[in-house]
Amino acid sequence: MDEADIITATVTLLKSDAAVTALCADRVFGDELPNDEAAAMPRAAIVVRASGGTSIAAGSFIQHDTQRLDLVAYGATKFDADALRRAARRVLTALRRRVIGNVLIHWIESAGGFSSGRDRDGAWPYAFQSFQVFHALQEV
Repeated sequence: MDEADIITATVTLLKSDAAVTALCADRVFGDELPNDEAAAMPRAAIVVRASGGTSIAAGSFIQHDTQRLDLVAYGATKFDADALRRAARRVLTALRRRVIGNVLIHWIESAGGFSSGRDRDGAWPYAFQSFQVFHALQEV
């Protein structure tokens, strides 16, 4: 069995939601914006990336773990970016014990508040929020 790819599973979850895709089409990416997408910015898009954090499974032998993920929602304006962040938040925090792709995800919770700003490289408006994901380490 392969190790679960929680980034890909989260991207898949967001791409499967009608409210999210109504705002950004299929522009949901893992880790970073692709080069061809960056050339079309600023527009609605989401990037999901790992951000470290403390594991609640530390010291145990269970084949599950928690992973902190950062969600960066881009938009033409900060307001648009935050609307996309809110739509994505609703999808993520509503999830309870579901297999996405080959990954069993038990829950996704907010890991703090949100913020907004402008990307330092392209000055694109964004809204940002971190989440904690509890998931199986092996694909199912």
